[in-house]
Amino acid sequence: MTELNSYERVLNTFEGKPLDRLPLFDIIHNVDFIEQVAGEKVTPSNAEDLVCRAAGETLDLVRHFCIPENLEKREFTDEDGFVYVDEWWTMEIRHRPLESMYDASELMKKDIDRIYACIEKQKFCHQAREQLNLFGEKYEYPEEVNRHFERVSEKLGDTMMIAPETVPGLYTASNRYGFNWLIYMFKDHPELAFRYYDALIDYELFRIDSFAPTNLSKIAFISEMVAFNTGLIWPPEFVRKEILPRAGRCVDRWKKYGYYVIWHSDGNKWDLIEDLLELGVDSVNPCEPLATMEVRKFRELYPDTVIGSMIDCQDLLAFGSPDEIKKSTEKAIEDSGGARTLIGSTSEIHPGIKVENALAMYETGHNYSL
Repeated sequence: MTELNSYERVLNTFEGKPLDRLPLFDIIHNVDFIEQVAGEKVTPSNAEDLVCRAAGETLDLVRHFCIPENLEKREFTDEDGFVYVDEWWTMEIRHRPLESMYDASELMKKDIDRIYACIEKQKFCHQAREQLNLFGEKYEYPEEVNRHFERVSEKLGDTMMIAPETVPGLYTASNRYGFNWLIYMFKDHPELAFRYYDALIDYELFRIDSFAPTNLSKIAFISEMVAFNTGLIWPPEFVRKEILPRAGRCVDRWKKYGYYVIWHSDGNKWDLIEDLLELGVDSVNPCEPLATMEVRKFRELYPDTVIGSMIDCQDLLAFGSPDEIKKSTEKAIEDSGGARTLIGSTSEIHPGIKVENALAMYETGHNYSL
């Protein structure tokens, strides 16, 4: 068939139309990879151009990415006493100023007030962000993110970028409060915890409404914490009664604007696939081998659902050989049935991945004609 461009290839994948090859989908957070593909050394002045060039030359669909303008780590403390370690491609909380349930509950009340105040002012809220250096986290207003997104999209050429990621609650809450404090809040102060959860959902709906009308992308991405490698993190009844209905509001909002929706939850999600499809999601990611999420099994059970992100970046891409990566990529393509599949790493091309391994995955995907 006629060769498709990246934009056409992605849309045909979601619409079940003929493909010349499966699209490649990933995040690139590896300076060595960027420099090798782009052919230049990264500097503060050319970093954005080189990231876009590297993504544009290797991927059909790109998730969020950061610009390596400053490769030095920095540590800072926010107004609440949280201590962050900021790297160009990620961020982590080193210290949480929480020593008691009283501390956690008082901060949660304060966070709720700040979230709704920011929604009213149509501005972003620091306390409602996941703090992982997702796309546009440095901005204060939606218009700034939209302009940045449009500029980057133009530099990507035919490669489509996913809309700014929707994180409806639990990833954000557990990252800010720590998993233990969050669990204690749901147990001892459920009314307050659910008010906070709903505030985070309302904040994500505000973010969707701020971006979706631009039509700068066709694909939305919703991340929620429901599983680890051996099964669900939460009791099934909690997931179905509390998590999915709230996340479903975000799915519905993106659908209202005509977007295809990728659902992203790490881990073993087999018990929830039917529930996720009932929400209306178009794709379930990632298909992690380490969590027994097999491509062939998924395709046999759900032939009309897009699946993606199945090449292990924890062990295989980091420590394997190019030949092993090639064989794993070919197997994923074959097991997928050659349709409704996004080929890529289970999370990202992080700094610990060998450049030759990432290239082996992408070159195999590029060269495997259907």
